Amino acid sequence: MEHTILDGIVIEERENISLLEFCEICKVDAEWVTALVYEGILEPAQTGSEHWFFSGTSLRRALIINRLQQDLDINLAGATLVVELLEERNALLARIN
Repeated sequence: MEHTILDGIVIEERENISLLEFCEICKVDAEWVTALVYEGILEPAQTGSEHWFFSGTSLRRALIINRLQQDLDINLAGATLVVELLEERNALLARIN
């Protein structure tokens, strides 16, 4: 009988994650995250200091965008549009329920 052991991290939506942790979880470099911030796709939760921190919501967004780019070869603009549509859909479903 084969067993699979899963390992993961639970991150609350409101929990702040440092840029370094963010990059490690997403398996990306800081330049990729910086590009998302400058494009307005991600917004650091704390911008007053010289270090950026991101919410769990931003992390979820980045993970989806990264996966769309990696798996489906979608460019940044297309991946961002998909994420925005998914978020809008989820908000509408929440209102219905």
